Amino acid sequence: MNKVLPLLLLFLYTQSWAQVNAKWEILENKFENPEFHRAKLTLSNTGSSDLDAGWKLYFNSVFISVNTQVQTEPFQIRHLQGDFFVLEGKNSSPVFKRGEEISITYQSRGPYLKNSYAPEGLIFQNADGTHFEIKEYQVEAISLDQFREMAASTPLPIPTAARIYSQNEGLSLLPKEQLPPFLPTPKSWKYTGETLKIKNAGLAVVGIPEFEEASKFLLLAIKQGYKPTVNRAEAPIQIRIVKSSELPVEGYKISIAKRLVFISASSPKGAMYGVQSFLAMMPADFSIRITDEFILPQVEIEDYPAYSYRGFFLDVARNFQPKSQILKLLDLMSIYKLNVFHFNLANDEGWRLQIPGLPELTEFGSKRGFSEDESDFLWPYYASGADPKKSQAGSGFYTVSDFQEILAYAKGFQIEVIPEFGVPAHSRAAILAMESRYSKLLKAGKTSEALQYRLAEDDDQSKYLSAQNFRGNTVCVCQESTYAFYEKLVLEVKAMYQNTGVELKNWHTGGDEVPSGVWTASPTCKDFLAKNPDIKLEDLNDYFRSRAASILKKNGLEMGGWEEIGQTHSGNSVVPNTKFADQNWRLYAWNAVAGWGGEDMAYRLANAGYPVVICSSANFYFDLAYDWDPNERGHTWSGVTDMYQAWKTVPGKLYLSHDQTIEGKEWSWASVQASFTKLSLEGKKNIIGVSGQLWTETVKSPEMLEYYLFPKMLGYIERAWVGDPAWSNAESEEEMKTKRLEEWNIFANLIGQKEIPRLEKLRGGFNHRIPKSGVMIKDGMIYANVQTPGLVIRYTQDGSEPIESSAIYSNPIPHKGGEKFRVFTPSGNAGASIILD
Repeated sequence: MNKVLPLLLLFLYTQSWAQVNAKWEILENKFENPEFHRAKLTLSNTGSSDLDAGWKLYFNSVFISVNTQVQTEPFQIRHLQGDFFVLEGKNSSPVFKRGEEISITYQSRGPYLKNSYAPEGLIFQNADGTHFEIKEYQVEAISLDQFREMAASTPLPIPTAARIYSQNEGLSLLPKEQLPPFLPTPKSWKYTGETLKIKNAGLAVVGIPEFEEASKFLLLAIKQGYKPTVNRAEAPIQIRIVKSSELPVEGYKISIAKRLVFISASSPKGAMYGVQSFLAMMPADFSIRITDEFILPQVEIEDYPAYSYRGFFLDVARNFQPKSQILKLLDLMSIYKLNVFHFNLANDEGWRLQIPGLPELTEFGSKRGFSEDESDFLWPYYASGADPKKSQAGSGFYTVSDFQEILAYAKGFQIEVIPEFGVPAHSRAAILAMESRYSKLLKAGKTSEALQYRLAEDDDQSKYLSAQNFRGNTVCVCQESTYAFYEKLVLEVKAMYQNTGVELKNWHTGGDEVPSGVWTASPTCKDFLAKNPDIKLEDLNDYFRSRAASILKKNGLEMGGWEEIGQTHSGNSVVPNTKFADQNWRLYAWNAVAGWGGEDMAYRLANAGYPVVICSSANFYFDLAYDWDPNERGHTWSGVTDMYQAWKTVPGKLYLSHDQTIEGKEWSWASVQASFTKLSLEGKKNIIGVSGQLWTETVKSPEMLEYYLFPKMLGYIERAWVGDPAWSNAESEEEMKTKRLEEWNIFANLIGQKEIPRLEKLRGGFNHRIPKSGVMIKDGMIYANVQTPGLVIRYTQDGSEPIESSAIYSNPIPHKGGEKFRVFTPSGNAGASIILD
């Protein structure tokens, strides 16, 4: 009997687990004032028993409002924190009878834009407190045609087949010899003869001691793919890595004449970039296919970057990424000559780094799962699942040794790692973790120790809601324990760097999106302000920044933060804060939504005296969707961004970076330029570089991360190294647009012919988005094109899905109806298909 009972309990649990099914559908979608969407959620009790009154349904959604109105009695939707909501009865939900369907309609502000925006992560809680995840959940997707009809009254550029074709017009397949040798495009390059294909020749890499790391890296990389049976009759290949002091610090030269290769640089950084550029000229499959043949293009290259700061920002707090994926991304950063990895390790939704002496940060703050009161771990934000042990994206952290391995790996590639721990806002995971510590020590009678690192306070009645809809996400800046915590964090992280032999120079404080209303009803701050009459409530943000900066300076670190740490308010306007302009705080200018008026903030801050990194949300935020197709995942709050939008950014003339506003309205270069802040001579010096960002609210796996990045990120990589495109210096708008298309055609060919085949082979292959083909019907004939020439368009005319053996499109074909078009890479990977009526 003892053996049977557990089996019976398991059976009953499994029955309950599968007892409720769900279906969601959009009922109404309004894009004009008032903007809203109305939807219906249908729950079905498919089990063999009734469910008692008092059940609740928890779910996640970033894309409904916190005051969503339920139109079905007796239900309500109550916002808990962030993207976590509960559907429940106003007093108690009714008995849910077996075989019954309950349909609940609700209305939320804002239109419904993506099929991935439906509620997700459904967790059903029984009246007795037990819970299970709803696995049978159907979301009725809207098609591109339906979405086009819904948005017909707006100027949104819906990516129909004809629109995609129009966007790709002017692109054509170019001979490879007309293309740059690799990405990012070098400053100057010249082919000097026919490429040599050498078989079974010996090969030697010789480098000066200063460039030992680059020499070893090159030799190991070559050995991976080139394994000759040396023929002594063949003249050997000689690769020499030499010093040339006249080159810029990150510059390099490559000269290949017959079998002699010279890579010249003035520093280890330049030597590494020269080595990566040399390897970039090898065949795409060089590192994975053993060969006795070595390819040597005959070429002269001279190269150096436009900016000293070429960053990539990754958020692992919202959703976690394993260490192996971080190392893979560092590989790619080195290949594409990005030199700063900006690592966001903590936010409201997770704390991701082990801190000695503060175990609660990871014991509590690194885990997400379901509970009613968030007492043992964080709620399952972003639908990360009810069980923290199974939550791959929601739960996870890096141990000290993990982090040190990442630091050492980055150092080998000359990449600086800048940690970010956001304060004073975006700190809910840390606040709750320290509350867990406080409660534990208080119960043990250790009051002094309990208070030592506390970030919250008792009886704070301040009412606020953060940009991501969190309450209680901002530390108390009026108590000394907050600064004790911060200094402890700085010291422990600094020790991790020192013990790895890596210098920690820069620290990112976050500092963004401090909610309105914080500290207004804080007893601690009321007492602090009474004792410090020179400080006003509105000065507390600046007070905190000064204290944080002092801690960092004391520990030999430079302070950085999002643009807000260098801003203040003048009436209703946000302006540069001149109070701190001489402190060398590095500002990351991000809030640049096209058409909202803040597109020139980077220039205003630079002119005020701050060192500035351009992070433009409208160009370099890779978590934005590729386009307005409802099946394309990603955010749209700052518009949409594809490879072209990133590529056509002009950091030195930001007003040239758009053709449309976020809503799809015309963006006039001339009229915008007239009111756009102009960079002063000093301001130009203060633009130290650019950064591409990936926030991960909607990113649930390494594969999704790579899809969001590639090929979108490749346009940014070009800008980071090359700087302003040549076309931006033309005299007239007409000439600029003509030259822009010519330069875009070269870049698009480089991506299609060289970089995408390479991405599919590098480091085990990177997942990437393959574009849809553009298709237009004219005079009974079908015309097709692709954004990246070099990829292949295949089609069928019988309604079947195009496969790798389907016909290749090369010339217009007669339109009969039912044709399908699909883009393929040379390795046979395919994107989504386009079907014609």
